[in-house]
Amino acid sequence: MRILTNIVRAFVGILFIISGLVKTVDPIGFSYKLEEYFSPQVFDIPFLMDWALPLSTFFVIFEIMLGVLLLLGVWRNFTLLSLLGLIIFFSFLTFYSAYFNKVTDCGCFGDALKLEPWQSFYKDLVLLVLSVFLWWNRKYVKRFIAQPYSYIFGGIALIACIYIAYEGIYHLPLKDFRPYAIGKNISEGMKSAEELGKEPTVMMLEYQLQSKLNNKIIKVDENEYINNKKYWEDGSSWELIGTDNKIIQKGYEPPIHDFTIDCGDKGDLTDYYLSQPKVLLIVNSVASKSSELGNKKIEDLVLKLKAKNTNIDLVSVASQQVKIADLPTCFMDATTLKTMIRSNPGIILLKKGTIINKYAWRDLPSADQIIKDFE
Repeated sequence: MRILTNIVRAFVGILFIISGLVKTVDPIGFSYKLEEYFSPQVFDIPFLMDWALPLSTFFVIFEIMLGVLLLLGVWRNFTLLSLLGLIIFFSFLTFYSAYFNKVTDCGCFGDALKLEPWQSFYKDLVLLVLSVFLWWNRKYVKRFIAQPYSYIFGGIALIACIYIAYEGIYHLPLKDFRPYAIGKNISEGMKSAEELGKEPTVMMLEYQLQSKLNNKIIKVDENEYINNKKYWEDGSSWELIGTDNKIIQKGYEPPIHDFTIDCGDKGDLTDYYLSQPKVLLIVNSVASKSSELGNKKIEDLVLKLKAKNTNIDLVSVASQQVKIADLPTCFMDATTLKTMIRSNPGIILLKKGTIINKYAWRDLPSADQIIKDFE
């Protein structure tokens, strides 16, 4: 039993460290997931919306540290009880997401690995069983190294976590797992399964009906609904209350969705900008929360680039109207903008649709460096 306990201990500890680490590099991304849970459409606790980022940062670091403490065998009872509590909490969230089809990606492994809602729940169930097993056999969980060295190693791990999270929040994630990472081509990421010769996801429309007789609610697929007149003919006892798309067969889905650059009177200029050799995108994902200092620094950079008469296309993209050095604002989906770059504002350099560099507003380069990037 001692050997089995230590195998489970190593597995759970390493999994917690990996899961926490891929979220710690991007705490802002995990905070967006928490905002979804706090939204009126899910748990309706809007007062926590402003706390999403601090809570996100705490949870991701706490998750890593629990894994580290478990491997070290330090503070055994606290660590095992905290593991149980965290797993019970996340099991509830993933079950709620799966059963009610609310937040369809829990963000358990950040953007590094996407899990379906039920997959996330089953993963948490396994971890819950393993955590209970560890608590039941806690007498076999011993220190891995001597006490002074355990605390030194734990302290180093905590400092490293804080540094990684700080970089992700105040600059850009040290590792970018998103489809808009440096080196990725947006046009390629938008290609459909048919264009790539892959099997697409097969969907079917599902109808939600409510009985006028006893208020019973049922769901029927598209074929059954069309072929059975009792659901839709005049005088039917059933009332259509909603529709949803149901996945019949999971296939390839493009990693980039909803990337369009709508420039108002000029129309959709997506293809134009993705074909140009030098494009600088100024991104404001949430204009109301955008840093004024950041916008001022970007404006100064734009004016310097204009003074050099460069042939760089300067484009301001935002979900709302934003004025940067008299550049017209083109509009994009807010979620897409948040995914493209975590800094608000920030800049992205495109070369024929390929992202060649990104900069947070705190780390803006000189105009000469921008020109050099495009060479």
